[in-house]
Amino acid sequence: MTAVCKDNLRRDFIKGGISLSASFVASRLIAPNASFAQSGSEDFPVLKKLVWIHMSGGWDILETVDPKAQSTDKLDIMYDYGLAPRLSGASHDVRLGRWLTKTASHGSDIIVVRGLAMGTTSHDAGTVYSDTGVLSNSGNVNAASIPAIVASQSAVTIPLIQVGGGNTPKTDRGLLKPVSIVRAQELDLYRKLFPSTSDELYASQRILEYSRRSLLRLQTVTGVHDRLTEIEAARGKIQAQIEADVGSKLLLNDDDRLPFEQGFDGAETSRDRTNLISNFALVVKLLKNQLVTSVNMSVGGFDTHANQERTLGPRLTNFDVIFSTFLAQLKAEGLLEDTLVVLYSDFGRTPRVNGNNGRDHWPVGGALLAGGGLLGGRAVCATDEDLLALNVDVNTGLASPNGIQLSPVHLGGSIIQLTLGSSYLQKRPYLESIPALTRLKS
Repeated sequence: MTAVCKDNLRRDFIKGGISLSASFVASRLIAPNASFAQSGSEDFPVLKKLVWIHMSGGWDILETVDPKAQSTDKLDIMYDYGLAPRLSGASHDVRLGRWLTKTASHGSDIIVVRGLAMGTTSHDAGTVYSDTGVLSNSGNVNAASIPAIVASQSAVTIPLIQVGGGNTPKTDRGLLKPVSIVRAQELDLYRKLFPSTSDELYASQRILEYSRRSLLRLQTVTGVHDRLTEIEAARGKIQAQIEADVGSKLLLNDDDRLPFEQGFDGAETSRDRTNLISNFALVVKLLKNQLVTSVNMSVGGFDTHANQERTLGPRLTNFDVIFSTFLAQLKAEGLLEDTLVVLYSDFGRTPRVNGNNGRDHWPVGGALLAGGGLLGGRAVCATDEDLLALNVDVNTGLASPNGIQLSPVHLGGSIIQLTLGSSYLQKRPYLESIPALTRLKS
């Protein structure tokens, strides 16, 4: 390397203070190089990856996780209960909504959560309550979202990715480590930062090696220093990503989409379906290549105040095929047991149909958990014949008058226990796990 080139690199490295904040964030996400001192923050190894899917708008639990057999004076049923598919592998007659037949076929890997007391019918408050386990009428809370908490303990390339729009995951000062959030639409730009030719690869490696030696020389002068440790960790992460050819693994191609498209047997496509396919295919690829730990997704269109059946039928039918394919792909890649998938929504919808053939906001919701090594084929809790939340025995998951009322506090706490371990809950005392939601396969 010429003297001029070395001088330029040295000048650029010194001027690199403008990127120190980015390096600091990145370096917290991996273990530092053995030549440098270890950071003193507390570690909770990620036990399960998390795919966190917001069914935006407040989904109708009668058409998703809590179908009913008959109408009552306070509840309208717009379908034949016989159309509601049974959860395969369930020891009892557990059913999903009539348009979720393919999802129900994964029943042995699914837990249906019913009777979630939301305490609100506000979109903002309900979403934030589900995301964080903290209820506020305004929807403004100083608490990190569940996927951000999980990602903060990650050591992978992209700890948290935001897919399909939706609310950006919340962070707070309680996170033990900083976490960066990458949006899916930024991945193409991210990919272009990686070398794509042998000459670019050689130049990148020379720069990284020069940086490493410079840091080591500086450490002999200053001694062990946290800032040097952080910068070296960031440098090491960049080098590891280049050596693993991460850039090519971020590019979604036709082969990645093909399994999802085949599920429709040549049926007419739509923009919504195409977007959903790309989103779920991208998540499979990122998980398959071990590039992500926590995924924050959003699927819209569930605020069905009018013409609900006409709107919801096609939307759930498309989602059913794509989500079923997603679970099948994870299972085929050997990823489902170590990946916890969660579907949730702002709240539920009213038991009565309104004058516009729709349903309005209702403060009782539900969720669906899949994978993560959970003992599936069962439902946890229930609602009564008028769609009111019942109390639940925390151990069995069955309705019990002496039990507690489930809420996002218990859903979030159980997910944290499954992904980071029960000891992490000491850092989040407002969350609470229950055995019925954390029981694993034997």
